[in-house]
Amino acid sequence: MVKKKLNVKSAKELDGATVCVQSGTTTELNLADYFRANNMKFTPVVFERLDESVNAYVSDRCDAYTTDRSQLASLKVSQGRPRTTT
Repeated sequence: MVKKKLNVKSAKELDGATVCVQSGTTTELNLADYFRANNMKFTPVVFERLDESVNAYVSDRCDAYTTDRSQLASLKVSQGRPRTTT
């Protein structure tokens, strides 16, 4: 998930991005695999708890946020406005 203001249309445009992610999750491993497979660099901003990673993303500490699809959908709904795209 990235904020609309970044005007990102594809994950392949995230080379060099900071990405909020929860530690110890499959998502964390998939994130690293994706960037490695596409020969891209990123800086993971890792948090132990889901709410910490969400709060960091919402407060602009990261360029992107990743988790499973259901949690991304929940975040969009909880924000109450079309501020982000998936």
